[in-house]
Amino acid sequence: MKRYFIYTGVLAALLMSCNHSSENKNNIPETLATTEEYVADGVSNINSDKILLSSESNEAPSSPVANNSNTNLDKQSLKTIKIIRNGNLSVESKDIKKTKQRLDDFIKKVEGYYEQETTSAGSTYTNLNLIVRIPSEKFDSFITSIEKGDDKLTNKSIKTEDVSLQYYDVESRIKSKRTYLEHYQKMVSSAKSVEDLLKIQEQIRQLQEDIESNESLFKNLANQISYSTIAIDIFHSESGGSVYSETLFSQIKDSFIAGWNLIREIFLGIITIWPIILIAISLIIGWKKYKKKRINK
Repeated sequence: MKRYFIYTGVLAALLMSCNHSSENKNNIPETLATTEEYVADGVSNINSDKILLSSESNEAPSSPVANNSNTNLDKQSLKTIKIIRNGNLSVESKDIKKTKQRLDDFIKKVEGYYEQETTSAGSTYTNLNLIVRIPSEKFDSFITSIEKGDDKLTNKSIKTEDVSLQYYDVESRIKSKRTYLEHYQKMVSSAKSVEDLLKIQEQIRQLQEDIESNESLFKNLANQISYSTIAIDIFHSESGGSVYSETLFSQIKDSFIAGWNLIREIFLGIITIWPIILIAISLIIGWKKYKKKRINK
């Protein structure tokens, strides 16, 4: 009988111990259990939707990391506004060479550069089309220097675009995808089959491509924000109609130049039609000789 009671007591103690262990397991925080299940499924079953990215959207599943990024996005966007400023200017110049030299000196001073230069010229006009990149903090001073220069600013157009949302969104995406890339790279050593390894590597490849694409977009945005683009059209016309109010001396000078140009054009025109002139002179001489012979008869 004593042994029976002893065995019964031991059995009851074991049952109570098992129930207590089961209750402790049920009391595990839900987030911790989810994390353990996430990692376990990732190593044992790579096809789990909890790990693999969707092939259609190519987006990483939502996670505390992504939520934190969105929170940081809101905070950063309130602190710093990202703006792209571009401009278009038209300038009438009396001397394009001098205007270009002054522009070269100022662009060098503000540490800007020419992105493109195009020159077109005719008998009565010269045009210089420039695309200039200027540090954004020097944008206003650059425009002011042209307005206060010796040349006439005939047209000015300024465009401002707020790209804060796009800038911080791309930045957040890059951080999120890098976090998932690190997870997948750690899973390579835990793959249990060749099939699992290939699927992990495919996800790593897709993430790397997405990161490179977003980084390229991010760099382009950052470049446009830090350097403003200004298109400048510099022109000079000799055909009149200048917007400048000229003095009498300058008008007399221009008249002499116009008269000389007219003589030059006439002379060049005569040289151009010399065969016709030669034929006409021959006909006149021949006609006079013919008339003289008739009179003598």
